[in-house]
Amino acid sequence: MTSVNDELGEKSKLLDKKESKQIPVHTGYGARHTFTILSFIGYFNLYALRYNLSVAMVAMANHTDSISNPNASDYGECPDPVNNITTQQTANKAMDFDWDEATQGLILSSFFYGYVATQIPGGMLSERFGGKHLVGFGILIMAILTILTPLVAAEFGTWALITTRVIEGLVSGAAFTAIANMQGKWTPEMERTLLTATANTGAFVGNVIVLPVSGYLCSSHLLGGWPASFYIFGGVGCVWFLFWHFLIYETPATHPRISSKERKYIESTAGQRENKSYPTPWKGILTSPAIWAIMFAVFFQSWGAYITTTVLPTYMNKIQKFDITQDGLLLAIPNLVTVLTGLLGGWLADHIRRSGCLSTIAVRKLFTSVSLLSAALCLPFIPLAGCDHVVIVTLIVVGNGMLGFCGSGVWVSFLDIGFNFSGILMGLINFSSNVAGVISPYFVGVLTNNNETMQQWQTIFYVSMAFYVAGTLTFLVFGKGTEAEWNKIPSDNRTINDPNPDTMVQYDISAENYE
Repeated sequence: MTSVNDELGEKSKLLDKKESKQIPVHTGYGARHTFTILSFIGYFNLYALRYNLSVAMVAMANHTDSISNPNASDYGECPDPVNNITTQQTANKAMDFDWDEATQGLILSSFFYGYVATQIPGGMLSERFGGKHLVGFGILIMAILTILTPLVAAEFGTWALITTRVIEGLVSGAAFTAIANMQGKWTPEMERTLLTATANTGAFVGNVIVLPVSGYLCSSHLLGGWPASFYIFGGVGCVWFLFWHFLIYETPATHPRISSKERKYIESTAGQRENKSYPTPWKGILTSPAIWAIMFAVFFQSWGAYITTTVLPTYMNKIQKFDITQDGLLLAIPNLVTVLTGLLGGWLADHIRRSGCLSTIAVRKLFTSVSLLSAALCLPFIPLAGCDHVVIVTLIVVGNGMLGFCGSGVWVSFLDIGFNFSGILMGLINFSSNVAGVISPYFVGVLTNNNETMQQWQTIFYVSMAFYVAGTLTFLVFGKGTEAEWNKIPSDNRTINDPNPDTMVQYDISAENYE
């Protein structure tokens, strides 16, 4: 009996391996693309609701620096054009607030206190209970609080606004990691970069749209001026929630309308572990040099990115004398370029990997280096350009636009290493990234408090340049691109069952079949 069982077992293994080579490829539009599109809009909402305050702050704050005087150029400021009428004059003056630079920095960074706090817990919750509801209700709560922001600021004061922003950060942090958790389940290996990068570019599209639109709304009389930015983008988030709630499912296995062919294709190389069956390998994760390399690299990269998206509008207004509408339009351009480089990078990275020209880790390091070093090279020339607006705008567009290539480099490499625990890993990585979001706005606020000069901003740009270089070196030395041992589920076999029991097939997708 034993010999018969052994023989049957060997035949079964051979059959499984043969069939594992024949997993059907699904090339048409499918459920994974619907997930990607709504994830794209979800990221759009997360960033639009986060950064509309960065532009609105210029109109909301009505504080005069102690150094302001007709000879502002003596303090490193650019001359104020005669025809540059500050949009605050057209805004609702009853809704202005006397916030100095330090207070503005505290308000802008308050979102990140909550955002950082829920990165790891959000990852743990999404691993155990799934990500759909964390994403959907997280963005819905954020949207509602955004709509209420003008009322909170006007009626309850600065600390109420700070508290509201902290709460928005809390739900946003959980939502962000939950999307990553679902990406680990919905993206097959050879589409991992493109689908993930496509979804992630929604964040940059959020900036492309929210910055100029917020600038325009702040300079208009629509819905009271700057409050319109909060009402409109909050409303968009509420509408998105309906589509997400009714069209998206936690995994391919729970989707009622997915084809069996697409389901097999996705599950062949995507994370499919049962949430309650396997404990999180904390020791393996926290002792992995590759994971720490990603965490440090994204911290350094995010420092410079947050300087641009969070406080650069203030620099362009106070130093370069751009009005608020110009501020929003200017900052939208580099984000548009970032969208294009993100999409191009995603397609190009997967094409190179499929062709076998470079290994996965070589692709990740190449795109990360091109991205961060290009941004670093542009920064020191911004203060050196003085008041030459054409040169300054060009440097900002090129430098920040190249950050899109990070989406095909360091920002997706955690899926190569541990896609089965993508929610936890995104929590750790985004925690590290957004520590920079907590520190950098406050750092700028303290450095420029009642001292808003070009010299102070020169220091800020040089620090960002150094961080970009440090991030590049860290990832080049310690980055990895292969699946970690702690990511493999027991026996490293993932079973894929066809919904039709009459045609049920098991696919052995162990590591040796995908080297």
